[in-house]
Parts: sequence; structure tokens; C-alpha cells
Amino acid sequence: MRCCVRWLGVCIVALGLVAGLGACASSGDTKADSAAIKAAKSIERRAAQSFAANDYVSAAAGYESAALVYASLALPEPLARARLSQARALADAGQAGKAQVVINEVLQTVDGLGPDVLATTHGRAAALALGGVVSENASASAARAQAHVQSALLFCANACSQLSAITVLRARAELVANQAAASAASASVALAAAQNDNDRANALRARAQANAALAQHAQVLPDAQQALKIDQDLGAASRVVADLQLLQRASAAMGDAPAAARYGALAQRAQAAAALLAGSGAPASDLPPNPQPVAQPVVQPKTP
Repeated sequence: MRCCVRWLGVCIVALGLVAGLGACASSGDTKADSAAIKAAKSIERRAAQSFAANDYVSAAAGYESAALVYASLALPEPLARARLSQARALADAGQAGKAQVVINEVLQTVDGLGPDVLATTHGRAAALALGGVVSENASASAARAQAHVQSALLFCANACSQLSAITVLRARAELVANQAAASAASASVALAAAQNDNDRANALRARAQANAALAQHAQVLPDAQQALKIDQDLGAASRVVADLQLLQRASAAMGDAPAAARYGALAQRAQAAAALLAGSGAPASDLPPNPQPVAQPVVQPKTP
């Protein structure tokens, strides 16, 4: 499931666990892998395929199995990456509570983890907190998200590949906390730090959402239009819907009823088609998990 947080009339799309943090982590390739590690990587690849086919429960089970192999070999980073991928699959399966337990366990066993893995862990914790806005006090969720974002930024201090994704999370947390001007500024920082089209689309959308909350509708349109074009090229269906909804609201607010009706109809059709695809078990149109180490740039996700 994709989290959609309503705040000030804006749909803040958490998109699983967001941006460059969205792709499923993997242990990466090493020289002369043992039979056990080869087996674990094979399990992870099958789990990634399950995730791409919207079978999040099977994906979570697969990543958990791979994590057990890495745990038996006392390999902390591959273990953490597999567990983070498991958490991502659980979150998209609608099991946010179980995903939170997994993330908490990773946070409690940080010995031997590099800064990129720790940045990813805190980033995913922040995204999960933002997803909880619909079920708990918004200010409490925003505060938890912002705390995890600050931790993620500390681990990402040396311009890591996830800087843009983490800064987008900060923008979303600020928007939920009713700090729309700060959110717009953070989104601009994220856009400047973007290393790939996925980062750019997420930053543009975050800035459009912030400007919508500020009633700066003329500034919403170009950002949302650029994000829409990128998301269409990436095949990111859930984000295409969010972009179209932003364009619909901005057009309506500016008095352009025909454009608002056009964008609204496109959003409804796209949403209905995506639901049919999900129900059929067809491959998700959001990009599949990328089997790369967390430390590498994600040229997406989607992704666990």
C-alpha cells in the first residue's frame, strides 16, 4: 500500500518509504562469495521479484530468510540491508507495526554499520512516522519524523547519495508540522542535491505540495508538470496520480476549470488502472527494487 497523508488539502505521498530510500537494499556483490552468501543473494533476488509483482508478503518473508543467513554469518551490513528491505515490504503490505519493529531492531544493533546504512535506516523510520500521521497525532508524528531526519542527515554529512531523498523527507515532515515555507525551502535544497530523475521528481513534488499549502498555485503548476513528466518516464504510477491531483487542485484554485477537469479525469483513470493492475498481480508500474548496496545511488525505485 502507498501511504497518502492528507494535510492542508494536500496529498503527501510517502510512496512506501520514499525516494532514494525506497529501493530494496541488497548485500552487493563480493569476490568469491560462499555458497551460503550466494544462496542469500538468490533469495533476495526472488524477494525483489515478488515485490515488483506486488506480492509484498512473500517479499518480506524472502528478505527475512536472507537476513537469517547473514545473521548466521555475523555480517552486520548485509543483515541490516536485508532487514530494511523486509521492513519496506511489510510497510507496503500494510503492516506498518511489524515494519516499525524491524526498523527498531536495526536501530538497536548499529555496531558495524556504515553511515549510509544508518542514514537509510533513519530515513525509513522517518517515512514510516509520516505514514502514521493518518492514525495518530500529526504533530507527534512530524516530531518523530524530524528527529529521524536529523539523525539521517548527520550520517549523510559528507554529501552521501541519499542527501536529496532525506531532505525531501524533511520537507514532508515540515509540511505536516504546518511549516509550509520551511518545507518549500527544504524541497529546493533537495532539488539542488538531486542526483537522478527519481530524486528530482520527488523534490519537485514536495515543493509543489508546500507551495499549494502556501496558496502559491502559480508556482505549483511548473513543478508538478515537471514531476509528472519524470514520473511518467520512470513508470511510477502512484506518483503520477499524486502529480495529477496537484495539477487539478492548482488549476481549480487559479480558475482554470477545463484544466482542472482534465487533470482530475486523468488522475481518476490512472488510479483505477493502477488498482486493477495491483489486483491482477501484474508487475508494479513503480520501478522494481534495485539490487544494489545501500551506499550506491538509487536510480529508481521502487522500491522494498
